[in-house]
Amino acid sequence: MKLPIYLSLFASFLAGCIEGPPVKLEDANVYEKAVYFNNNRPYADRKRDAERKPAEILAFSGIKPGDKVVDLLGGGGWYTEILSELVGKKGHVYIVNPPLFTHIAGKDLTDRLDNNRLKNVTRLDVPWNDLQLPTEIDAIVLALSYHDIYVKRPKRPHFEANTEHFFQQLRLALKPEGRLLLTDHAAVIGSGISAAGKQHRIDEEFTKKDFEKQGFKLIKTTDILRNPNDNYALDIWNKAVKRNTDRFVHLYQRTTDTLTP
Repeated sequence: MKLPIYLSLFASFLAGCIEGPPVKLEDANVYEKAVYFNNNRPYADRKRDAERKPAEILAFSGIKPGDKVVDLLGGGGWYTEILSELVGKKGHVYIVNPPLFTHIAGKDLTDRLDNNRLKNVTRLDVPWNDLQLPTEIDAIVLALSYHDIYVKRPKRPHFEANTEHFFQQLRLALKPEGRLLLTDHAAVIGSGISAAGKQHRIDEEFTKKDFEKQGFKLIKTTDILRNPNDNYALDIWNKAVKRNTDRFVHLYQRTTDTLTP
């Protein structure tokens, strides 16, 4: 009989380690409810809320209940958990991981989805050149992983993306004027993709031009994840900047225009 008591005390201790919700339930919007008032959300996920600001980021995205959303290159499903709650029973979330991200996720995603825990989520472990994205998608979330499509991995070619095919698949999946939410770690302006491999960063201006070339219009940006004190020379896992990097946030819309050659 003692074990459940100890577990209960431990759970209470963990809950006390997290700051309480910034709003009351009765005043919360749908994004705040999905983040702060989802009682099934794991403690390990909640620890990163202050850093990643998911309620504000998803409000910026405009994703809403009932939407069909892809968590692309979603790894262990940190955003999938919140999106599942946000879109609700009438919506659906697809978490899509090519081999590199299946490797990164390890068993975390399996544990998250075990026993049909998130009933409105479909898991797709797929090759880069056949992401098997559903059609008529309302939104795609591409969080902190866009730079990885430009990393060369000659020893593991199945971990490499074909960038042209990658963008084609995104365009085909989205509804006309469907949206794509992008966050990534900033690199020095003018550096292009040179920091993608070693620093795991990417040039924001290159990013804008890249998406425009591939048939996406930049709708708006937000500075909510910016950190002017970041050191771009350091890789994102360096203790001096880990989980405190300067990150840009873009919202794109699929266009119906002919692609730029």
